[in-house]
Amino acid sequence: MKKFEEFLGTNDVRRTSRDPALAQALRTRAEQQMKYIIQLPLTDESATLVFEQVYDALRECTDALLALQGFKSYSHVASITFLERYPSVMQADLATFDNAREKRNLAKYYGTPLTPAETKDLLAFYAAMKPKLDALFRQFAKPS
Repeated sequence: MKKFEEFLGTNDVRRTSRDPALAQALRTRAEQQMKYIIQLPLTDESATLVFEQVYDALRECTDALLALQGFKSYSHVASITFLERYPSVMQADLATFDNAREKRNLAKYYGTPLTPAETKDLLAFYAAMKPKLDALFRQFAKPS
């Protein structure tokens, strides 16, 4: 994967001013989305929908961090690699997040179904990753 800095100056990422209001809105939306999506029974029929929504919630939490740092990402890969700069986010986390991105793309754009097992794995990743994202959010939400 490319480094986040390689995306700067491209159409994939642009610098903006810090936007705490947008960051909070994205984070709130992600949390509300998860509140409802985890209530769905996980079946062969619901697995793809749940997977996509969990991935989107993770992406929105990541984009909230970008907004707090004065960036706007138009690339899922750039959003994921942005997290590489933080020691609390391990390379294994980035690999899992990127693998989820690839699976979501296959489902969304090529109709590849996802299984309940894959979705359970992503839900477990969300449960492990969300506290890390929350800690970073609290750290950067403080006025600079």
